[in-house]
Amino acid sequence: MDGILCVYKPQNMTSFDVVARVRRILNAKVGHAGTLDPMATGILVLAINKATKALNYIGTEQKTYIAKLQLGTHTHTGDIWGDVIDTQSVPELTEDQVKEVLRTFLGTMTQRVPKVSAKKIDGRRSYDYVLKGDEVEQLFTEVSISNIELISFNSGVIEFGATVSNGTYIRTLCEDIAEKLGTIGTMSSLERTVVGIYTLSDAIKLEDVSMETPLDDVKSSIVLPKIVDESLSVLISHGKRIELDTQHDRVLLDGGDYYAVYERELGSRFKSVRGLW
Repeated sequence: MDGILCVYKPQNMTSFDVVARVRRILNAKVGHAGTLDPMATGILVLAINKATKALNYIGTEQKTYIAKLQLGTHTHTGDIWGDVIDTQSVPELTEDQVKEVLRTFLGTMTQRVPKVSAKKIDGRRSYDYVLKGDEVEQLFTEVSISNIELISFNSGVIEFGATVSNGTYIRTLCEDIAEKLGTIGTMSSLERTVVGIYTLSDAIKLEDVSMETPLDDVKSSIVLPKIVDESLSVLISHGKRIELDTQHDRVLLDGGDYYAVYERELGSRFKSVRGLW
């Protein structure tokens, strides 16, 4: 049993909780592409058994979310489930003003990493420092937002959709949007609706996962250009360098039973960087 499984993560579960449950159900090795906060819902892409080798090649770097931002409240976690540490009045705003501010977040930027996060500092999770009352180094990360749109705005709540690069913190985005609107804010809900090629229609409920659940084929899930040549099977199985006539610098070389990711080393010579069988 090897392949890709797209599940819908419910609230009040960590991504690790989901992985652990699927591992027990399928009695298999399970990895995932992109952590979701415990109170967030939506798509969690899982790799089963040998498919875990392919997680970096199935095109899950870009993700789409639908979030709600509650204006006028600031919490220690950046979401509505944290302790409230400040409240402010909300200025009179129009939908056009909100749309204009949202547009300013398009593109690549440096984003502040929430201190209550799983980001590691000297081998410890950042939230471990916060829970123990220790000082936490403020970390930053480079992110990209390719699309952001207003869905609704009423009673101080902004609902918006955003397509972002891997590692983007929607909680921080909500706080930054509120600041540009002249107030404070916190994320009040979050749903991940797209991960790479996977959408909500592909996700199955966690309670429906069973040994009979069909898995997506690993080869078809890999988004790299593919070269199929069964005569290269033995060379691929031994990780040998291979001469290839292709304009692409990274390809999936499929020899049938054996297949691997190859990268250009020099000229037409390619080296194996990851066997996936």
